[in-house]
Amino acid sequence: MKKPNRLMTFLLSLIGQSWAYDTVDEVQEAIGKNAFENYERRVTTHHKGAAGITDSLGFQPGLVALHDELNDTWHYLMALHQRARGLGHLDLADSMKRAAESTVDVMTAVDQAAEQTVPAPEVPLTR
Repeated sequence: MKKPNRLMTFLLSLIGQSWAYDTVDEVQEAIGKNAFENYERRVTTHHKGAAGITDSLGFQPGLVALHDELNDTWHYLMALHQRARGLGHLDLADSMKRAAESTVDVMTAVDQAAEQTVPAPEVPLTR
């Protein structure tokens, strides 16, 4: 079954429900469709934003915001992990935990990149 249009999705949300796919193929199709339909817009948006950066400090606001989004993603994945475990969906819980652990790796790399935006202090030459 295909995902309903935006109006139906909105109406379902008003009564506290959401849409779920019935097959792995439908899930993969939805993920692929989202990625490819938004590809050009995302490329354009992020390249345009990056083009405005003129020094290392210019990277910092985006990296700090990204780190915060990743931190939120980690918390979301851990909540899903715990809920899946509680419901007895152990394979799903393991997948969520692996996703959360991967998010920590990305968050750490973004943290390091953000720290590298701070210019190194100039050290006076001494004899």
